[in-house]
Amino acid sequence: MSISDFDLKWIKFTKSLRTVGILLIFVIIPYLALVIIPIHFIFAMVSLRDLKNINRELNDGYLNSFYSKYLTASIFKLIGSILVHIGAAMTAIFSPQFFPYSFYGLFSTTVLIFIIGFVIMIIGSGVEVGAWDNLKLFIHYNESSFPERINFDTTAKVENLRGGALSWALGFLVITIIIGWILQLVGYFGLNSVAERLIKSEPFAPVTQYHQPTSIPTQEQQPVGEIEFCPMCGASVAEGASYCANCGVKIVY
Repeated sequence: MSISDFDLKWIKFTKSLRTVGILLIFVIIPYLALVIIPIHFIFAMVSLRDLKNINRELNDGYLNSFYSKYLTASIFKLIGSILVHIGAAMTAIFSPQFFPYSFYGLFSTTVLIFIIGFVIMIIGSGVEVGAWDNLKLFIHYNESSFPERINFDTTAKVENLRGGALSWALGFLVITIIIGWILQLVGYFGLNSVAERLIKSEPFAPVTQYHQPTSIPTQEQQPVGEIEFCPMCGASVAEGASYCANCGVKIVY
């Protein structure tokens, strides 16, 4: 079985994206998200480094576009997510009982921070939609690098990621945030699962066995000597006799 250098690099890239997906699980948890979001961003950069290794030899325009757009989207979403969680945390902390005189001013500030962060996240998600579009185009125009079924499944998982980013971009509808979160989890985990099938789908080199025809050696007929005794009763047989004189059995020469 032969695994190409591209296959190995692609699998490594999707493993990095799977880690991004694992961290995405915890991004929506308040307070914990403030710790997870920077780590999430770091692993997104690791995945882009792996993508750059793929494109070092290919120098593909679609991968270059994906790289720049995904980087831009990650930066926007990093800033936006931090602002959203800071705004949400401040809203919970600055309650009227602790700040009776300045509560409304502080509340207005925290809401403003939340809204600004939310808008930045929406912009980042919109840019991310374009990034996944470019990755789909790369897969489409490089279908020779992906076996037929894997090409279809890889495109489907990238479409999940694109749909997830689009749902985040429509986050003002609220419910689409949950839909986008689920779609992106399916996409990140599924993309790596499909990529690892590259190892299993590589065809084995056919082994042809050549069978030499077996010839049966011809046996020359050996002349039969004169029969002196009857094979049945053992009595002496006269030379050239056709029957045994004792038992009458036919003598075959």
